[in-house]
Amino acid sequence: MRRIAAVVLVDSRGRLLLQERDEGAPVDPDRWGMVGGGIDEGEDDAAGARRELEEETGLTGIDLDRVGDFTFYCAGCAESHDVVLFTAFTDLSDADVECHEGRQIVFVDPMTVHTLDWNRALAVALPRVIGSPSYVQRFGRREPRAFACVILVDAEGRLLLQERDEHAPIDPETWGMPGGHLDPGEDPEAGALRELREETGIRLPPGTLRLFTELAVYHPHYGSVDSNHIYVARVDLTDADVECHEGRQIVFVAPERARGLDLTMSAVLVVPAFLDSEEYRRMCG
Repeated sequence: MRRIAAVVLVDSRGRLLLQERDEGAPVDPDRWGMVGGGIDEGEDDAAGARRELEEETGLTGIDLDRVGDFTFYCAGCAESHDVVLFTAFTDLSDADVECHEGRQIVFVDPMTVHTLDWNRALAVALPRVIGSPSYVQRFGRREPRAFACVILVDAEGRLLLQERDEHAPIDPETWGMPGGHLDPGEDPEAGALRELREETGIRLPPGTLRLFTELAVYHPHYGSVDSNHIYVARVDLTDADVECHEGRQIVFVAPERARGLDLTMSAVLVVPAFLDSEEYRRMCG
């Protein structure tokens, strides 16, 4: 598993320094992500982050704070990466940044990220940066929303996923899980069952779903770091049993195809992790 250092600088307006990769990038060409790259063997994580920052932007002498570590599935590499995430708050501007790699490296308003072709690592890093106490102290916090989504697994181990259309306010034209906003005061499991019924016509009795995880996900459309309860269940259903009431299609997808789809920010956080989980293996056993 490759180990990567990623750096997100934050300017005085709360904008994030991001890189637009070009068509020649070996991984995620033409997509936006973070400054950073592979940590050399024997290299200290922070030293690797400072080296990558200097190599790609020309910036030196910046004190980086380690935000945390995470693992994400890189669709372009067809493997998982371990990422060490660093950040720093700065008074620098675009004029201070040299672009040594990709098309451009500029400060981006986080509320516009959904208009860009973002990569998976960015989807995982955003809630960690924007939801961090340091960021919230400086720039405040948008009121968080609550969501609930469902992953159904069929007899062949396929996952029920929804292809969103161009009209979706969150993550248009990507693949995600049936689900949506919880009503004020609504129980997450009840909301998950309601959303599943409204979007697919599938009616499952209470107690059918199991909570797999609760995510912190950044939604640029709202500018907030929201909670998303992810429920799972094994079902004896086929595509013929599914009605598509929202999006382009809602179908069962083979696991390896599901890993490589252009996923929503929530699905980036959960689909590969679920497929690698003991929970999924039990459902397929």
